[in-house]
Amino acid sequence: MQVLDDMQLLREYASGHSEEAFSTLVSRYINLVYSAALRSVNNPHQAEEITQSVFVLLARKAAALRGGTILSGWLYQTARLTAANFLRTELRRQHREQEAHMQSTLNQSEPDAWPQIRPLLDDAMAELNEKDRNAIVLRFFEGKPLKEVGRALGASEDAAKMRVNRALDKLREIFIKRGITLPGAALAAAISSNSIQAAPAGLAAAVAAGIGSSSALTASSLYILKGTMQTMTWIKTTAAVGAAVIIALQWHQTAAEKQQIQQLEEQSARQAEAFRAQKAELDQVKQQNVSFSKSMESMARDVAKARASAGVPQASSLAGASASSGGLTNVKKNMLAEMMKNPEMIKALREQQSMTIKLQYGPLARQLNLSPEQTDSLYQILTDKTVRVLESSSATLSGGNPNDAAQTATDLAKETESALQALLGDAGYKAYQDYQSTVADRTLLNSIKSNFVDNPLSDEQQQQLLQVMTSSRQSVAGLNPPDLSQLSPEDRLAKAGQFLQQQEQINQQVLAQATGFLSPDQLQTLGASQSNLLSLQKAGMAMAQKMFGSAATTQGNE
Repeated sequence: MQVLDDMQLLREYASGHSEEAFSTLVSRYINLVYSAALRSVNNPHQAEEITQSVFVLLARKAAALRGGTILSGWLYQTARLTAANFLRTELRRQHREQEAHMQSTLNQSEPDAWPQIRPLLDDAMAELNEKDRNAIVLRFFEGKPLKEVGRALGASEDAAKMRVNRALDKLREIFIKRGITLPGAALAAAISSNSIQAAPAGLAAAVAAGIGSSSALTASSLYILKGTMQTMTWIKTTAAVGAAVIIALQWHQTAAEKQQIQQLEEQSARQAEAFRAQKAELDQVKQQNVSFSKSMESMARDVAKARASAGVPQASSLAGASASSGGLTNVKKNMLAEMMKNPEMIKALREQQSMTIKLQYGPLARQLNLSPEQTDSLYQILTDKTVRVLESSSATLSGGNPNDAAQTATDLAKETESALQALLGDAGYKAYQDYQSTVADRTLLNSIKSNFVDNPLSDEQQQQLLQVMTSSRQSVAGLNPPDLSQLSPEDRLAKAGQFLQQQEQINQQVLAQATGFLSPDQLQTLGASQSNLLSLQKAGMAMAQKMFGSAATTQGNE
């Protein structure tokens, strides 16, 4: 005769109310259910009532249990829940007193581990998840071999062994937390030997006979059954609500993450747009500088031609000129002065300076929240100041009184200060002064930012780099490009060399301090940018030396 498995018998009962099928199930698991109930209530009569209630509940749930259910595990868990409900309603005080008594004897040395773990076993089993609990029930409560355990769990024998061992370790850890320390083998042996006790004779028959009618149940059994069903419904509802909460939280988290990603993408797009706009401004300034240089060269050629047609000696013939001619240096100064008198030259200079001012002071205008009209006025005031300073220097080159030029510079500074205070107010002007102390470093930073294409600088890195550049520059007294036009030929080379040495020192300080917040690739880009700018400064110094005459040339003409 073929032995039907648990779920086949349960389906047979559910579809045709087969008493034989259900009686077979009762016979298989009556001892398991009774033993679990007896451990909980420690009263044989009450354990019988609980056992009967569990199998009545199985009969009612027969059609609803899913195909993969481990019936022994389900019955054990239901017995535990039913017993717990019974104790909460009728034997709460008695159970507390009993557990307190048992806890007081836990640490006593006993040859048998079962008396220690017995009152706590089912509570400990309740802390395991369903798969681990089923593994313990199948292996140690029912005593099934690992091969059958694996078949019931839908796993191989080796996988079942691993599952059982892990579950036993977890159970052992739970007992350790309760003050009971046992080897795994001792715990397994104690459960295997004592967890299942024989149910009273006739109980199985009474249970099977009473399944079809509720009248066979006592009032207390019906009360127990009702409480257990409510508990199981509550557990399922709680699990469903918990799952819904988890899903809602996951959805909310996902939505928040999507929103955060969108915000980051928008911020990145804004930064990219700002970078493109700034790069465009830089390119425009560079183009203006190129155009300005070409204009200067063209005007210098025109002045040279005009002087040649008027009988003024060319620069190449001035090596042996007399002192009355002013020498090569005076000719070049006069040429520069005449160029500065040219309206086209002044226009080109103003346009070039205007673009530079906008690039330098645009962040300040945004910081102060200036209106478009106020921003234009700020740029106009600063551009006028720069151009007028250049015009004053040109007049000095033409032979004007240096004292007059100094007074003009003082008056211009006061005029500019008054205009800025009227435009910005006291607080705004203070912000301008603070900003002014860093404008050279801001300009330098803006000029090199476009070099960090592959590894862009973050806003925080830019701020840190600006602070390092400013503090390093301020640590070197008087680090400003020397005005070679106001120096004697003997001092020009010395001053220019000193400035370049100081700038190289600053670059090294900045690079060393930047190691704390820049990546290796960014440091490499910074170093290359510094070298390129220093080369440009050296080239500019050399050009200025040629324009104003070297010491050797001047000495040869004197």
